[in-house]
Amino acid sequence: MKTKNFLLVTAFLIFFYSGNAQTKINNSELLKSELDTISKQKLPIVSVALNQQGNWIILYGDIGFSFVSMPAKLSDKLDTLNKKQIPLKDIDFVNKSGWVLLAEDNAFYSDSIPENLLSGLKKINQQGKIIKCIDIYKDRDVVLYTYKSYYQHNTPSLLKKKLSDLKYRNQKVKNVALTKDDGWIVLYAAKGFSYHNIPVAMSTKIKELVQNGSSLNKVFFLGEKWIVVYDNYKYISNL
Repeated sequence: MKTKNFLLVTAFLIFFYSGNAQTKINNSELLKSELDTISKQKLPIVSVALNQQGNWIILYGDIGFSFVSMPAKLSDKLDTLNKKQIPLKDIDFVNKSGWVLLAEDNAFYSDSIPENLLSGLKKINQQGKIIKCIDIYKDRDVVLYTYKSYYQHNTPSLLKKKLSDLKYRNQKVKNVALTKDDGWIVLYAAKGFSYHNIPVAMSTKIKELVQNGSSLNKVFFLGEKWIVVYDNYKYISNL
């Protein structure tokens, strides 16, 4: 059943971005508070993303969203989709002002993204493939669709090999996330995961979750911070 409930938080914040510095999260206390509220309501945490200005957005439930100071085109699109009760599936940002929003089975909406990424998304869309997730980190991006197929640009060779191996083994890939220093993580099957060069504390927590019988759903990197979603609506993080 689709939920019409959503937390819409808009704050006017100023953040001075330096291309040589790791992006910091604006109002991280509010981000954690929103995640806690969503989790307590047992609504699935669908996506969490951070733009270069340090502003964050959460997609949750079927159509819910919460954010701090998003571009007008994006907030207008979110409002329109919410009113039409169209499910939201994933979101990420690219460069200083670009963004991609996934909705329904294979629909996507975007603004100011690189031509190669736009072309890849259009091709998947025209083929009628179900787009599962998208993750972008600087000049690298990966789009997962139909659980076993993916589009990638400039991704680490170890990640390419892992995705190819999982496809060969007929494993269902659920989520891919990229981070700094060619780091990445792939979640597959109910509790499967593989990673390279992610924070030690994060890998330790993931192993503990699996050992305790939890199912892994999503991983999000927000600058130096990370979020792991498990059992659909629960999460752990270093926020």
